Amino acid sequence: MNKFLTPRKILAIVAILVAGWLLYPLVFGNKKVREPEEVYVRLDAAPVNLNVFLGGGHGPSTYVAKMIFPTMGDLDPKTLEMKPVLLESIPAVRIVQDGPRKGQYAYDFSLIPEATWDNGSPITAQDVAFTLKIVFHPGLPASFRGYLTQMSAMEIDPANPKKFTVYFSSFYILALETLCSTPILPAYHYDANNRMTNVALADFLDTSKTRALAADPNLDAFVKDFSEAKFTNDPNALSGGGAYRLEMMNEQGAVLVKKQNWWGDAVADKYPMLRVYPKKIVYKVVSDDLAMENLIKNGQLDLVGGSINPSKFLEWKAIDSLAAKFNFLTMGYTQYNRWMLNHKNTVLSDPMVRKALTHVIDYDYLVNQVQRGMAIRIASPMPPNKPYYNKNLALPDFNIAKAKEILASAGWADTDADGFADKIINGKKQALTFKLLVGAPSKVNELACNSLKETCKQAGIDLQLVSMDLGTISTDTKNGNYDSALLGVGIFPGQVEYYQRFHSKSLSPAGDNRSNYVSAEADRLIEAIRVEPDPVKRNELYLKVQEVFYRELPEIPVYAPLQRIIISKKFEPGLESENRPGYYEQFARIKAE
Repeated sequence: MNKFLTPRKILAIVAILVAGWLLYPLVFGNKKVREPEEVYVRLDAAPVNLNVFLGGGHGPSTYVAKMIFPTMGDLDPKTLEMKPVLLESIPAVRIVQDGPRKGQYAYDFSLIPEATWDNGSPITAQDVAFTLKIVFHPGLPASFRGYLTQMSAMEIDPANPKKFTVYFSSFYILALETLCSTPILPAYHYDANNRMTNVALADFLDTSKTRALAADPNLDAFVKDFSEAKFTNDPNALSGGGAYRLEMMNEQGAVLVKKQNWWGDAVADKYPMLRVYPKKIVYKVVSDDLAMENLIKNGQLDLVGGSINPSKFLEWKAIDSLAAKFNFLTMGYTQYNRWMLNHKNTVLSDPMVRKALTHVIDYDYLVNQVQRGMAIRIASPMPPNKPYYNKNLALPDFNIAKAKEILASAGWADTDADGFADKIINGKKQALTFKLLVGAPSKVNELACNSLKETCKQAGIDLQLVSMDLGTISTDTKNGNYDSALLGVGIFPGQVEYYQRFHSKSLSPAGDNRSNYVSAEADRLIEAIRVEPDPVKRNELYLKVQEVFYRELPEIPVYAPLQRIIISKKFEPGLESENRPGYYEQFARIKAE
């Protein structure tokens, strides 16, 4: 026998092997899902304002802010049904049966007991009331206000500061969705001087008191406090109940870091929308195709959404090394692209000019060449997969001769032989010229706008291209400092609400009617849609208002693109979604090893 392998040593070796065999399943057999240290998310433009009530609906700003400022509910990434975030459950509507609010529509809310702010104090109904005061403050933008015009009251349970009821004087199609989707702010932090404390929410809801509130010096002082620059991007000034805090933000993107001992971790098993995995989310502004390709190849981007060059998307998808590491997905029609027109512009205020413009667009080129077939034409500002999309509206054709004919019938002619039409308006010669804002450095925007410039020229229209970044375009169109722009608009997955974008009471900058479109007929139909509880009757109203839009052209719908998303295969499935931007980055977790 080998002198080194004594019986005792042999028994020891056997014991070690047996122990290892027994322990293997415990140590290695159960694959563990790892929390990623960092997730790299692509933005197509820089976030500019994380003050959600002043940001004007800017997409990149909204996506980042959502991680900091929680809402009461959010859409499930798969089902797109509303699920609780700050709430114990999503309430059902009830009709009040008696008392002074008989016949009104009520929603009973209960906030999660464990929900707390950064200072450890509980998130209560008073914070919700404070947030709604911001929504209805006459000195602040009306970006949320237009969705809550039917709200009549809020009552807080005197026995439980976490419970409250919100009442609506009539049915409203997005009452629950709007309440659940409104970011809730901590009153102690954003109203440190208690300027809003002594003004009841009921006063803000009472339209007869609006003028008095607007003149209240204390409330005016709150506007100045709330509008301070520090609340837009200062990590030391932003405070919310969400899982993340802002570490930094600039023109290159933003960095969010998960809070230690965040309250939601303790109840995430009970409330799945509170699941948060990445310890850090790094948002990178990437608009150049080559830079994006290099970052993807080098593992410096994990989630890519927003505007992606269709040609590059298909090209990258065909590269085996990238296809092995990333999922290249196309999702449903959650936005549409339109030629936005400012009706205050002398030229574009002419409905015949707007009609002529529908025939100078080379739709086939835009859909099949620029979008590489990953888009569908539309005749109205409505996603084509909605059951109430008006299929009876004929798609305008690309027809330069027809455009010229329409312009000539409206009195436009090239009187000075410079190649462009002109007309005498209010005693002055007006050239048929206006500007088009071009989002830079997007190749898709460049191709589309260059095509429009050329086809407009053929019709005698001098279209002047002005290149600028998307953030500036968003700001300028919001403030009315533009003639026209080629922009996409995201659509809420639920019922389509036109009030903010097309009603005359939502003119920008207070609202989001950036076209400055005013139509009594459209207003009437939009108002009727909002309060019609019968889906059959409501769908009929949707069809009618689309006919009005088709005739009056507040904007020119061009196409609805498929949403293109690139997601790293290192993550567990479940973060992708038809809801924009195409993923829920907080759900990103590494696959089991």
